[in-house]
Amino acid sequence: MKTMRMPLFIRFTCALAFGLIALCMGDAAAQTPLERAESYVRAGDWDAAHALLAPEMDQAPYASNARAWFVLGFVQKEQFKASGASGLDAEDRIRAVGSLQRALALGTLTVRDEQTARDALDYLGRSYFREAIERVEGFTLGAEPEILELMGRYESVLRALDPAYNVIEQRADLHRYLGQAHARLLEAARYAGLPQEQVLFDGAISHYETSLNFAPAHYPTLYNLAITLYNHGVRQLKRINHETSMFELMEIQDVCVGLFEQALVPMQQAHQQRPERLETLKGLMTVHYALSQPEKSDVYKRQIEAVLQKK
Repeated sequence: MKTMRMPLFIRFTCALAFGLIALCMGDAAAQTPLERAESYVRAGDWDAAHALLAPEMDQAPYASNARAWFVLGFVQKEQFKASGASGLDAEDRIRAVGSLQRALALGTLTVRDEQTARDALDYLGRSYFREAIERVEGFTLGAEPEILELMGRYESVLRALDPAYNVIEQRADLHRYLGQAHARLLEAARYAGLPQEQVLFDGAISHYETSLNFAPAHYPTLYNLAITLYNHGVRQLKRINHETSMFELMEIQDVCVGLFEQALVPMQQAHQQRPERLETLKGLMTVHYALSQPEKSDVYKRQIEAVLQKK
């Protein structure tokens, strides 16, 4: 029986195909974990890139390879974005910040990679700031420590990028917002007559005063501080009823007078900045009236009338 021989063209084609397969297998085997991870990055497969590269980072040559830390940090940043995670325990964000900072610290990135790493860190840092503000806007009793820690991490990242970065204005804003958040809960009367009411009041005053330490002449902060002090005095007066004893009445009156006197100082400071602002004129008229100072109250009443006549 004759042996059938493969035509020359088919034999050549098969040999070429097997040669290409062998070449591709050789190329894949020759790729480093970093190169393979970068190919996953280009495909947008963050999990595969991370699974391949992360185990290599504690040993040579990647432990001191700035490019490897940069790629890993970029992948972790994208994992954080995709996860939708938030809060202090968002692990992908924590890891991404650490990896990108390490890449920059090694100091051997290309100009382009360095700028990309800095942009990624800026994004991660500002994500902490956004979350802090979101928690202020939806403020609940007990949320304050996390808000301050989120803000602290934001400042840490931004100052690592630029040691001269000035966070004073944002600190003033944050504490003013926290003061307002505490005051809103007070006004809602959810904790009326409970120990938490005093906690909220003390928190509001403390944050307004801290904000003023950063921005001493800030008009809205001065005005809000005065209003919070005044309103807390009024809140105490409204609790006087037929069951209030003479001793309790005297004690409440003393507390209210003290609060009204305290409110007068920031209200006057706000008024000095904007002498024809109706809200501070009304505030001064009202506080002096509450302090049984009708003559001084009438002074501001006349000023209000004069301002209104100009309009």
